Amino acid sequence: MSDQKNARRAQRKRQYEIDSIIARYVDAYHAGQSPRIEDYVQRYPHYTAELLEFAVYYHTIGFATESLDGPPDPALAPAAEKAMARIRTLRVQPAPVAIQSLVQLGLDAKYSPPQLAAAVGLTVDLLGKLQAHAIAAATIPRALIQRFADVLKTAPEAIAAYLSASPAGGFYMADQQPDQQQESFLDAVEASALSSEGKREWAEIVSAEANGSP
Repeated sequence: MSDQKNARRAQRKRQYEIDSIIARYVDAYHAGQSPRIEDYVQRYPHYTAELLEFAVYYHTIGFATESLDGPPDPALAPAAEKAMARIRTLRVQPAPVAIQSLVQLGLDAKYSPPQLAAAVGLTVDLLGKLQAHAIAAATIPRALIQRFADVLKTAPEAIAAYLSASPAGGFYMADQQPDQQQESFLDAVEASALSSEGKREWAEIVSAEANGSP
């Protein structure tokens, strides 16, 4: 019983810390300070998954406050749900986003960002980079495009067209985007939290495609 109480206490403390971090980010963003989610991840690496999930959600459909009067269907982390409740009170102008968004398509198909990432063999951080067009389209394997198409019930051509769009500034407002250097897919994979097995699989897929294998 004591162990269960300690576990619940630890969970509540963790959730409180995550909520506090996200609240600071939202306040700074609303104040026009252009906070960088990357800085928060570096400062709080033990909350990387929660912070990236929140950032992907916030900077894709999070600004469409009028369409978020009810709770979203896909399951989000508690931190993201609480943050979205806070976002609904911030009547900010929507940031320009692509009409066809990987994250939005995933949500429409009942996949939260972590679920969508896992379904195609990626991590949330890699999904965020693809969403932000931070990975050079020419280096993205056809196998990944097909996986997205299969999971999202969308034509591969539509996925490829989205991924080929120019960088949109990632987690920045469109009128404040910094110069963004795109990286190759394999470099992004190598720098990600993907397992060694997952990294090896993608390296083999890219090598096979480069050698003309289907």
